[in-house]
Amino acid sequence: MELISEEIPAKMQTPAIRQLERLTLKKVGENGLIVEKMKPFVTPMRLGITLENISTKVNESIQEIRGPRLGAPENAIEGFLRKNKIGRGELKEKKTEKGDFYFYTVKASAQSLSKILSRIFTEIIQEFNWPKSMYWGDNYSLKWVRPLRGIVAVLFQNETRERVPLSVRGIDSGIVTRAHQVMHPEFFEFDSIDDYREKMLKGKVILQPQDRRKSVVQEGKKQAEARGFYLVEDDKLLDEIVGLTEFPIPILGEIPKELLSIPEEVIITSMREHQKFLSLRSSASRKVEGFLVVADLQTNDKQKTILSGNMRVLNSRLKDAIFFYQNDLNLVKVHGMRAWNEKLKSVRFHEKLGSQYDRVERIIKIAVLLARKFDLEQDAVQKAATLIKADLVSELVTEFPSLQGLMGAHYAEIEGYEKLVSDAIRDHYLPVGSNDLVPKQSLSIIMALSDKIEYLTCLWKIGIKPTGNKDPFALRRASLGIIRIILENKLDVDLDYLIDLTKVNFDMSDLQLFLKERIINYLIEKNYQKKVVEAVVRQYKLDFLPILPRLITEITEFISSVSGVKFLAVYKRVFNLLSSKKEFVSFKKKTFEERATEEDKTLQKQLALIKEQVEESLQHKDFKKALLSLGSMVNPVNQFLDNVQVNCEDKELQNLRYSLLNKISETTDSVVVFSELDNK
Repeated sequence: MELISEEIPAKMQTPAIRQLERLTLKKVGENGLIVEKMKPFVTPMRLGITLENISTKVNESIQEIRGPRLGAPENAIEGFLRKNKIGRGELKEKKTEKGDFYFYTVKASAQSLSKILSRIFTEIIQEFNWPKSMYWGDNYSLKWVRPLRGIVAVLFQNETRERVPLSVRGIDSGIVTRAHQVMHPEFFEFDSIDDYREKMLKGKVILQPQDRRKSVVQEGKKQAEARGFYLVEDDKLLDEIVGLTEFPIPILGEIPKELLSIPEEVIITSMREHQKFLSLRSSASRKVEGFLVVADLQTNDKQKTILSGNMRVLNSRLKDAIFFYQNDLNLVKVHGMRAWNEKLKSVRFHEKLGSQYDRVERIIKIAVLLARKFDLEQDAVQKAATLIKADLVSELVTEFPSLQGLMGAHYAEIEGYEKLVSDAIRDHYLPVGSNDLVPKQSLSIIMALSDKIEYLTCLWKIGIKPTGNKDPFALRRASLGIIRIILENKLDVDLDYLIDLTKVNFDMSDLQLFLKERIINYLIEKNYQKKVVEAVVRQYKLDFLPILPRLITEITEFISSVSGVKFLAVYKRVFNLLSSKKEFVSFKKKTFEERATEEDKTLQKQLALIKEQVEESLQHKDFKKALLSLGSMVNPVNQFLDNVQVNCEDKELQNLRYSLLNKISETTDSVVVFSELDNK
């Protein structure tokens, strides 16, 4: 099956190909088919999948339909008969785990493979979910990422070719298609899947994204090496280029020397964001002096026209960048970066939170307080915090927003600030993505934490919170950045402390829950055991964040050890007994002295000692020692449960013993609620 449409956005192609494979697997299984080989594909103009070696028929099937329960009212039985158009004699009685019911048997005749595939493909198209879709067609009844122009659905079996009949909102399937719409616009038929692939390739369409990517890299490297360059790795841009082309053709160009006077970050950003050029470094100078433009068209002049057009645009872009850069340099050299801070007063951050200048003032206060914990000089902190957002109003960053931080660091160096300060200005945005590095220098860490915690708490206070999949202010990213900075740098900084530094007063309960969920997701992604992570993070306060990995590791090791397994068995005995007793009253000291047996008293003394040991260990955050103490209760508890009857007839004694069991549970659960780990 091939779905031909207008251009599919590059960012949507990889998720689309995965969804198509997932939906097809599901539908194939639901319809009783067996497929030996399945291969989805996507280009800017088409989304499709090939299925090879499919079973040709679905055998006659028998399905049992459950009716009312035996003994049901007569009107219920009569309603079931009418609904299914059957007589009472067709009903059979059958016992199930849920009771006795009436059943009747439906025989479904075998269907042709073509008919089954028609149903499968129709359902896939109807159920397909794009992140953003358009309504179009008659009465705007069809929803697709871009207008759907054609459907190709062909079945090959027994050396015959058959159209799989399906119609979606007035679009009927066919058996003809076309390759590249410019270089090979003619429609063609094909006699097999292999014939389809061969004709597509001859028609300048490479169906698989990974093959297009390989083609760009191989040909690009070949051209680069021949001209004394090497390719700068840029996976995200490469993925986008692959999603923009059906037959990628790399073309090498060199940047005019007069345009190399600006920082190379500006050159790379301009080429990347505005023209989708891959950067090339000179093997001699190690500087970016060339580029690869990837065309989707082969011209008679060996792509000279394409290169010439792109060069004109590049020249214009870089000349603009040079102009903005020179203006910025002139201001920095004459007035310094602090002149930009005044301009921040006119840049609104949020109507309820003031300007960017106001925000910088809040960040400064947080950073100064946080610096005390890192024992840093206040002077460096003040400088970095004051200039942290200054470049936002520079002409170059206004033109290229993605350069914020980078240009701020560059201008700070030009003005003469120490490298520590300029690095902090650059790195305070890190980490941006989940795979980005976190800042490592103390000043950079302070700036990053101050910036992100101010952003998170201030927006949260005014009611801006993520909902479902929507997070327009990227609060999830900010919170994950804070968590990663603390954990990956092994900082003794907790989240409650950071929040307190902001001096923002509000009910933090939902923010704390939000942060805990981010911590859980992060630790699970780091391959910590899911159940242990969830139990530990939800039990402990945010101030335990720095030691959570250690705590989770020690608990995981404990419950997997011999002593841990024995402990869990004892814990389960206690837990099951407590679960069977809904209510009990804690015993009074006098009652205990009067009624307790020697076994009760022995256990009570041992529990008191273990509880004391656990509490002391937790106070010092020595979880390994606390877990060893829990392990020591195995023998005493087992002996007690083996020698006494907890659920005895004497209600007062029974209550006393349940109270003892409850003390066991309270002590063990003070470390972690072990009932949540019973599957480990």
